[in-house]
Amino acid sequence: MPHIAYKGINLYFSVLVSKRRRTIALRVNRNGTVAVAAPSFVNGAIVRGFVKRKAGWILEKQKYFAEVARKYPPREFTSGETFPLHGRNYMLKIVNVISIETLRSISNGIRAPGIEKYGYKVEGKRLKIFINQQAGKEQQDIARKAVQDWYTVHTEKKVNTVIAKYASALDVLPLKIKVVDQRSRWASCSKTKVLRFNWRLSMMPVSVLEYIVVHELCHLKVHDHSPRFWRIVKSVLPDYEKRRAWLRENGIIIALMF
Repeated sequence: MPHIAYKGINLYFSVLVSKRRRTIALRVNRNGTVAVAAPSFVNGAIVRGFVKRKAGWILEKQKYFAEVARKYPPREFTSGETFPLHGRNYMLKIVNVISIETLRSISNGIRAPGIEKYGYKVEGKRLKIFINQQAGKEQQDIARKAVQDWYTVHTEKKVNTVIAKYASALDVLPLKIKVVDQRSRWASCSKTKVLRFNWRLSMMPVSVLEYIVVHELCHLKVHDHSPRFWRIVKSVLPDYEKRRAWLRENGIIIALMF
């Protein structure tokens, strides 16, 4: 893997070359890895020089992500942990059940397709995950999947509600809406008008989820982030900057939960 030396430290990075790019871009991922996107006409020496000029900033970002990861370790999906849903915390309770029939009887539960290893339901401020006691060592993975399903259902419901609220005002209509598992984006809009939303959005306050959905709806009108795009966003959400600031400050904490 290519790398540079900076103040006695070897900084490793990956390079993605594209014929369509005209400039070099650099990103430090949440796990500390460094990714560079470069035009095909740029040689390795220029890329290394670019990374070296950014080395101080890279180390600061890596230190920041490491500190956040230490302060907010990933969930272990055991009883007693809390999970946020639109600004309200729910305490997880793992309940072992004896049979598949018991899982089937749980109201508003969701089971793994064809496996029926788990179900869930909310009681007050408690999220109960029911797991077939025969799961054994798989219990943690099953609990994780159940919590993810819980979030996915809420995200899909809330996203559709926000789209119904704003799509007509913006005079746009998505071709398809998908709630997906993606690590690097909260949402995206394809050129074919397919909107994809990260299932983790329901961990956020409703106002922030609403900003993300409106953001993607506006991309159906303007695909870039030009001044015109932000004027459209502001016409719908005058306080969008406040919502975006929350996302920038707290998004990494949400991403590190899973």
